Amino acid sequence: MKQNLTIEDLNSLTFSQKQTINSLWLPAKYDQAVASVCKDAENDIYEDLEFVVGEVILSHGTTLTLKRLRMPEDFIVVDEEQILDEQESLEEVFYDHTDPGDYFLKDNCLPLLNIGQLIEMIRKTKSGQDGFSLMIPPTSGFESEQGFSINDRFGEVDRDNELIDLLFKILKEQL
Repeated sequence: MKQNLTIEDLNSLTFSQKQTINSLWLPAKYDQAVASVCKDAENDIYEDLEFVVGEVILSHGTTLTLKRLRMPEDFIVVDEEQILDEQESLEEVFYDHTDPGDYFLKDNCLPLLNIGQLIEMIRKTKSGQDGFSLMIPPTSGFESEQGFSINDRFGEVDRDNELIDLLFKILKEQL
């Protein structure tokens, strides 16, 4: 079962929908996100970088900055004797021109929402305010082929075999 949205899911959104999701998203530690990172300013080329939020920093009263959580294997381990033997400067070893850094403005990021976050966002939309019910089929038997479905007060709204894809479809329609 798919647990989070993917970059491909986010790429299916319009610019306006992306802005709306960004405005609804209140980032928290350990959220999965994707940042749009400039790789070539001259040719206006951007690349998506998936990361886990390690810290949310509020600056200047309104600006949210997300610090990327780094795993121990992400850090360079350097033997000082090796540096001296090879006559390399510390700057050359530690400065990586391809590394975008650890800090990203929230405005330049989108969340790779999980199932719970999608449900919470749907609840904040117009259709979610009236409430909805989610039908989760049993794991075996004929009914499991029907997939997940969402019903509002008027009846079934939609159905899909992947819960997160169903929730994302419903959210996209509301944005």
